[in-house]
Amino acid sequence: MYKSPIKATMEKQNTFRLGISMAGAISAGAYTAGVMDYLIEALENWQKAKDLGLPGVPKHDVIVEVLCGASAGGMTAVITSAALQKSFPHITPQNYKEELNKANPLFDSWVNLTEEPTNDMMNQMLSTVDILNSPDLNPDKEVRSVFNSLFIEKIAKRTLDSIIKDPATQRRYIADDMELFTTITNLRGFNYELKFITASGNREDRMTLHKDIVHFQINPAGKYKDDGKIPIHFDTANGLNRKMLIDAAIATGAFPIGLAPHAVVRDPKYINDNPLLKINHGKNYIVNPLNDYNAVCVDGGVINNEPYDLTETILINRRKAEITSENGTKKANEYFLERSASTFDTTMLIIDPFPNYDEKLSANYFELFAVMFAAPQLIGAMRQQLMIKTDLLAQAYADDDFTRFMIAPIRTKDGATQDYSIACGSLGGFGGFFEKEFRIHDYMLGRRNCQRFIQQYFCVPILAGNPVIRFGYDDLDDQSIRFFQSEDTKSLPIIPDIRITDDQTTFAKPPVEGEFDYPSIGLKYLLDLESKVEVRFDAVLNNITNGKNPGKESSAANPVVQRIRKKSWVGRNITGPIGNFTAEKFIGMGKMAAKSIAAKKFIDAVITDMYKRGLLKQDC
Repeated sequence: MYKSPIKATMEKQNTFRLGISMAGAISAGAYTAGVMDYLIEALENWQKAKDLGLPGVPKHDVIVEVLCGASAGGMTAVITSAALQKSFPHITPQNYKEELNKANPLFDSWVNLTEEPTNDMMNQMLSTVDILNSPDLNPDKEVRSVFNSLFIEKIAKRTLDSIIKDPATQRRYIADDMELFTTITNLRGFNYELKFITASGNREDRMTLHKDIVHFQINPAGKYKDDGKIPIHFDTANGLNRKMLIDAAIATGAFPIGLAPHAVVRDPKYINDNPLLKINHGKNYIVNPLNDYNAVCVDGGVINNEPYDLTETILINRRKAEITSENGTKKANEYFLERSASTFDTTMLIIDPFPNYDEKLSANYFELFAVMFAAPQLIGAMRQQLMIKTDLLAQAYADDDFTRFMIAPIRTKDGATQDYSIACGSLGGFGGFFEKEFRIHDYMLGRRNCQRFIQQYFCVPILAGNPVIRFGYDDLDDQSIRFFQSEDTKSLPIIPDIRITDDQTTFAKPPVEGEFDYPSIGLKYLLDLESKVEVRFDAVLNNITNGKNPGKESSAANPVVQRIRKKSWVGRNITGPIGNFTAEKFIGMGKMAAKSIAAKKFIDAVITDMYKRGLLKQDC
């Protein structure tokens, strides 16, 4: 086996470097939030035990160096970065109904949302205020999304706008210069050219890249390092680049069509200097360096829903930068990411509420040529091709790769694994907006799954002799080792999961996060929504053509179109008024029928999916 040129350096290490990557999930972001809540609770209790010098505590370290995500995962990454600035109560099955749940940014943002006793989430999302009553935000009454998504901006601002770092809160398991990014689908894109020699001279084949990230780094000094990383801090109420952080959180969660797109404005240097975006290093700049770059963006999960590829790249680049400063560029260029159980010290923890491993390929293939079949297949093929990570496929079947761990939903009842785990997973992830109990359930499931995972699976085989594990556990006696061992006694956890006793003289195992009752939603409630859906669809249909495009000439202004479409004298003066009245009446009747049919079919689809998943309570 090839021996790493920096093996000697690794032998001295006592720290696992960690990147946390969170996948898209829409309302099932509640699950990801619950995982993060438990993970932070475990890390802070372990840190406190070490700070107190309690006997029998593993002494190695875990440092979170990268926090990132797509869509709901990106929003959770940003919310977590803010939550880490202060102490906050952790929400458990015992206290989730208490008022203190509002003091936990993860629970408040993903479970409470903006819900009120008399104004639940579906009432807010079916409201027409975003189209008809927002002259400041939407003067042209444009239809920007199927659902009213103004609540997302309220949550982002509530959580991020004025948070100030508490100097008394020390989290040594978070890197002082932690990097944070959200993926976004940039509808404007970045232009690239490929040069060709042709008979008419040099020509360029132009292409546009829409895969984008907004890349931040905690930087209390605020000095830009010419590396494309947007410096942020929470040291003051205004913070640094706070608005850009809020915009990145909203944009990554803008599920296409369902939720409104969002604009992100960046100084061009944050794009031109970033090696993760500058794929052509021979080009001087990607965007005009003299003007701010603004782009309308939608859900980052459209193109990169599980950004662990970028997470790994950043972790490697950070390590290379350290080696360069210590031993020079030559040594840094020789570095590679150690992957085996016996040598790794850098890894990724991926949180994915909707992992793809359950989607098994069918053995049957049918040749379907009709547009009704081919069109959906084409859309699916395009999305899968956009999201494939070809550079990581070579590692796909490595048996001894400890650089990728995943926490995914597993729900049990009386010890038996259930078919459906995520309550918010109904309606493609929108189900959590229909019922708060769904979000509570998934948050608690996230905590339960995280507890089990870090105790039993986020571990290293003892026989591997990993230097960081050896450093952490070698001084412990046999009884202490048995306390931490996985159930099969063959592994030791990377993050020891303990809780400090009230007298702060020792520690114990945390209470088991139990099975949480699977929730349900009333059939009567869903049927009562139909009239509100109809009102929303009416506003959408009546305003769907609103909006101005300054960059596109209307066909009505084209003189050729005007000439060939010019009405006859009879049509203008005799049949025109009658025809227009008839047409308007016909269109009005069509819209009325369309909204009614659409609303009925929508509610029918909701009821069908809720029933299939065991979430429906037939109370009428």
